[in-house]
Amino acid sequence: MKKHFLLFFGLALCLASCRDNASDSIIGTWKADKVNVQFDERRNTPEVVKQIGEMEKQNSIVISADSILVFKSLDGESKGRLSLAEDGRMFVDGAQFGQWKEGTIVTQSDSPLGMVVVSYCKK
Repeated sequence: MKKHFLLFFGLALCLASCRDNASDSIIGTWKADKVNVQFDERRNTPEVVKQIGEMEKQNSIVISADSILVFKSLDGESKGRLSLAEDGRMFVDGAQFGQWKEGTIVTQSDSPLGMVVVSYCKK
């Protein structure tokens, strides 16, 4: 009986150490790295586009081990419960937030003025 227990314990330990800890590597603080502002140039001046880009570069994301995501921007903070799909799609309180892929979080915001795509890198 003791042999079976030790065998089971050893096997469980091996499996636990071999599992993919993708959700662990997303935990931490993420800073805006690249901002791509795709606004209609007929509706906006280059100065407005530049200003929007600079504002977006101030954003950050904090993801804690208890799956709470805090999004910080110049407008304030918002937080919610994060869930991560197998394909890397990120959802906060059920709404799609962004995409996590190869160590980068990418968010996309659409508005009547155009689209803003922000890539975040872990700090």
